[in-house]
Amino acid sequence: MTGRVASFVALIAALAGVSRSAAAQDAFEPPPPPPDEDVQAPPPPSAQPPAQAPDQMTFEQQLSPYGRWVDTPEYGRVWVPGVGPDWQPYADGQWVSTRWGWSFAAPVPWGWAVYHYGRWGWRGGFGWFWVPGYVWGPAWVSWRWVNGYACWAPLGPRGYVYARGWPGWVVVPHAHFAHPIRRWIVPRAQVSVIVHSARPVRAFPTWHARRFSDHGGGWHRGHGRR
Repeated sequence: MTGRVASFVALIAALAGVSRSAAAQDAFEPPPPPPDEDVQAPPPPSAQPPAQAPDQMTFEQQLSPYGRWVDTPEYGRVWVPGVGPDWQPYADGQWVSTRWGWSFAAPVPWGWAVYHYGRWGWRGGFGWFWVPGYVWGPAWVSWRWVNGYACWAPLGPRGYVYARGWPGWVVVPHAHFAHPIRRWIVPRAQVSVIVHSARPVRAFPTWHARRFSDHGGGWHRGHGRR
């Protein structure tokens, strides 16, 4: 009996150790990127929530000039941007530190919608498509970090199956995280090796969060606001 009790106590201790290890991994926070010279500058309008939430009609009217709407059996009406074959979401702008977290600011006129609402999917032979959503977030992405590199990818719509070879990951040197992405983006041939060695993180700390609340920002699910 004494042996059984000792074994039981050892098992409980081992499980407690695993639990503490998992909690420590969940609590892991990568270092913030080096501060930029214009950290005091206000974020551009495209990186802030709008005064009025859009509806489907707003999306259709404002996105139609820059792509086409397609009816799909899985997600209903989706938008396909009129871009080149090498284009991918969250790779044509830059991250801006805000009180909502790292918000994506893009130079394209449709960035206010597709980078702050909805989800992205990709299908071979079809390319990238955007599924509308109605909750604003600074970005709807999944984050990863490995020493020297920051990684992110768009979140797919509900029920989406990520195919092998899915081309969604964007990687830049961590030191240039807040700089224009096109200048520093890692070539696609090198991305998979970096991403596979990286660890998922909940957020990248923002300069604003460090300064005002000492709290991490840039939530991977957008820290949504209606």
